[in-house]
Amino acid sequence: MKAAIRDLMTKLTEQGSPVPGRASAGDLERAQAAGFPDELLDLYRECEPENCIELRQRIWSIENAIIENSNAVPGCALSPHGFIVFASTVYGDAYCIDSNLVTSAGHHPVVLFSHEMIGEDATLSEIQRLRLEVASSLEDFLRKFTIGTLNEEPSYG
Repeated sequence: MKAAIRDLMTKLTEQGSPVPGRASAGDLERAQAAGFPDELLDLYRECEPENCIELRQRIWSIENAIIENSNAVPGCALSPHGFIVFASTVYGDAYCIDSNLVTSAGHHPVVLFSHEMIGEDATLSEIQRLRLEVASSLEDFLRKFTIGTLNEEPSYG
């Protein structure tokens, strides 16, 4: 994953965008307590934005990701079911790490959900029906995010 983070930092530097720093120990503890999986914590250890990293999509800071998962739709409906929002499209659709699954390589896939289709009272079966895998891992997500090939069209059922 370090190579994908390095490529992202290079892209941000080339564009003249702010380069994220490392998350504080306190922020990492808050993220861990909020249920963020280890690979997401690893990203934030190396690359945590002040607010967000924005290319065509946005990767949220720890503070904003916690808000997305606890106080915003669709994250407040998704996170109790193991889908941790950490990024979004510019339209507000949510990229989540699916902590329910682990690939044979030991990674969690990244999935996309529409903010229009997942309400606060969404059931697990509704959520599963709308789940759209966009990357096999966080590393795969970061590569696609950096080069601009990340799918940003969620499933509408």
